[in-house]
Amino acid sequence: MTIGVANRAAASLIEGHAATSAVFVTAFDPFGEKLGDAENRTRQRALAERVAQLKLHALEGEGFDPKGEWQAEASLFVIGATREIADTLMREFEQNAVVFIDDRGVPELLLHPEYR
Repeated sequence: MTIGVANRAAASLIEGHAATSAVFVTAFDPFGEKLGDAENRTRQRALAERVAQLKLHALEGEGFDPKGEWQAEASLFVIGATREIADTLMREFEQNAVVFIDDRGVPELLLHPEYR
C-alpha cells in the first residue's frame, strides 16, 4: 500500500468482510524506541490478542521503510477497525501512527491522537 493511493486488494479485503475500514498497525518499537527482537515479538503477540478480544479479523503483514532506514516490522491488517479503534491501539501499544484504510482502499497515515 502507498499512502493516498487506492489499493484494490485492500478494498476487496474490507468489502469481503462486510466492513467499512481497516487499520495497518504494529506493536514494534514503541514511540520509535528500538527494542530487541524478543521484546518486539512479545508485544506483537499482545497486539494480536487485543485484536482478538475486540472480535476483529486480522491478517499478518509487514511494514517496511521504502528508504531502508528502518528494519521491516511485523504488522496486522485489522479488518473492521475504525478510527476510534486505531486511536485505542496507538495508545495501548505506544505507536506514533498507524495506516487507516477506508472502504475504497485508500490508505491514510493517522497520527497518534496526542500529535494531531
